Amino acid sequence: MRVPLWLRRTAVAAGVGIATAGLLAGLIMLGPLAASILLAVVFVLVWPLSAVIKHLADPAPYGSPTLVAAAAAGGVLAVPGLIRLLSWGAIGVLVAFVAAVVFVLVDLALPDTRHERRPRREQNRWWRRRRVPEYGGLIALTHEEQVDDELLIASLRCPLSIEELCGVWGETTTTLAQGAGPRDRQAVAEVRRICLDEFERRNPDGFHRWLDAGAPADPGAYLLPSPGD
Repeated sequence: MRVPLWLRRTAVAAGVGIATAGLLAGLIMLGPLAASILLAVVFVLVWPLSAVIKHLADPAPYGSPTLVAAAAAGGVLAVPGLIRLLSWGAIGVLVAFVAAVVFVLVDLALPDTRHERRPRREQNRWWRRRRVPEYGGLIALTHEEQVDDELLIASLRCPLSIEELCGVWGETTTTLAQGAGPRDRQAVAEVRRICLDEFERRNPDGFHRWLDAGAPADPGAYLLPSPGD
């Protein structure tokens, strides 16, 4: 069962609030100097390891080794801080609860910009930005990029003209010919399905002529009007 987005956001915000309370408690418990040294040591130890794991894993399990190292350092300080906070009894629990509520309210007040559409020009060339020429392949997608791809695919249903959709189809052909990983093939397959639906809906006669011709790489020759028309 898929957890609703609002519930996930609320849980993450509450967790960040509790972790922040733990960080502050750990800072008070150890003192600024000792806490800073602990954070620096853990960061320096974790960052190279996370960078190596990201480089070797396929696909990469996370986006930024720096963020992973910072989270690990914060966790090392937050865990003992939370233990110390909870040892205060009801007062400590109340402090953690208040921190969670504050962060949840802040999250609710912030606008959700992930559903904003990208410019149309970027929609036509979204997979080009997935390529890294110097490595000769497609880079792995972070979770945020996967969400963006899903929103992009949904936006392809309406705003593009049939001429632009033909260009999209041609670029997917190039992407597949140059080699693509399973994740990118799945995205390309979904984009192509949407293109086929739009081709048939907007120009059924030309669509069937294109299919009868064996679906060549340039559907525009069958779906777009001739220059003299």
